[in-house]
Amino acid sequence: MWPRLCCLLLILLCVPGIPPSQADSEDHESARRAVESGELRPLSEILVAVEKEFAARVLEVELERRKKTGALVYEIKILSRDGRVLELEYDGRTGQRIRIEEDD
Repeated sequence: MWPRLCCLLLILLCVPGIPPSQADSEDHESARRAVESGELRPLSEILVAVEKEFAARVLEVELERRKKTGALVYEIKILSRDGRVLELEYDGRTGQRIRIEEDD
């Protein structure tokens, strides 16, 4: 429960251009509206997919909007069972993994 709460808090701070004092409430509302409209899959669904595929510990989650396309992308950093740190990207609308990279 605690890692997921930390991840949610990180997501809420990721929308650029919002002063930190307003980031929590505005980012949360923006993400909620995106989920309700179908533009964004809930973080809980993405984390279930990560757990099924990797059985790893989530270290960090960010939600970013791509400048070129406007697409929402979950960026997730995990610690695998064999000690590797992996960076994953998931399409926020479809929930499909779009990139995996080993962190140096």
